[in-house]
Amino acid sequence: MAIRKLVVCVGVAVLLGAAVHVIAQEPAPPAEAQVPPGPGGPGGRGGRGPGRRGGFPQYTRQLAPQDVLARGKSLYDAQCASCHAPDMRGVLDKNGPNLLQSADVYLDKQGDRVAAAIAKHDPPINLPQDDTSAIAAYIQSIQATMGGQGSPPGRNPVGLTYDILVGDPVAGQAEFTKLCSSCHSVTGDLAGIATKYPDPRTLQNTWVGGVSGVGRGFFRGGGGAGEDATVTMPDGQKIEGKVVRKDDFLVILTLADGTRKSIAIDNGVPKVDVKDPQEAHKKMVLLLDDPDNKNMHDITAYLATIK
Repeated sequence: MAIRKLVVCVGVAVLLGAAVHVIAQEPAPPAEAQVPPGPGGPGGRGGRGPGRRGGFPQYTRQLAPQDVLARGKSLYDAQCASCHAPDMRGVLDKNGPNLLQSADVYLDKQGDRVAAAIAKHDPPINLPQDDTSAIAAYIQSIQATMGGQGSPPGRNPVGLTYDILVGDPVAGQAEFTKLCSSCHSVTGDLAGIATKYPDPRTLQNTWVGGVSGVGRGFFRGGGGAGEDATVTMPDGQKIEGKVVRKDDFLVILTLADGTRKSIAIDNGVPKVDVKDPQEAHKKMVLLLDDPDNKNMHDITAYLATIK
């Protein structure tokens, strides 16, 4: 009985501890507050455009305006760089820690934690609150460019845009006619493709990969279930059907009359030839290749007009 009471007490304590932990947590900020503006316009992480949602504080924190960041940089260069290095990774012989990995910087909101750290700095540094806030904002803006696994700043370029529609639609139509029209038609299976895939990157990935309705899948050919196959027996007899299963030891086919036939394979005999439904598409991609991907971009520009 004593053991049973002890277990119950421990369980209640665990539950109470969890409840206290939940209550102590700060409420989550609203969704719009979790999207920082970006320095290079939409898609960046500082300035006036929307940024990355979710993740570590350096990606979700609302960054300061550009004038504040510029002032913070000048103050950092004058007051901090000699010990913490211009790249903020610290100077060992001056006992300057790496600020990019500082918990005070990660958790800082309005310069309060950085200000407290500066107040305890040795040697002393006397700065107004606005200056310490600007320094904190500048350090945080550099943190925002860090890549995954804590890789150095600059590995995650900000403010970049990628323009896929750089080709010539007229040249693209000619290339499409030459390379694609034997299997596809912009008035048939590709009718309205630009409406179906309004994002140019998705459009290009789709038609080049031969997926999602444009083809059966560029990387799926060569032995998948349902593909046509011919088995050549040692005596020359040929058996044709659709693949149900194929490995190094057995091939199972569905014959034209609907029956199934299992054929053992011993050291590559009998020979099994599977027709790759993407064979023509693979050849097309090889013919499409050129050093600057001009043909690919031209066809994408042409297909972007098919709405």
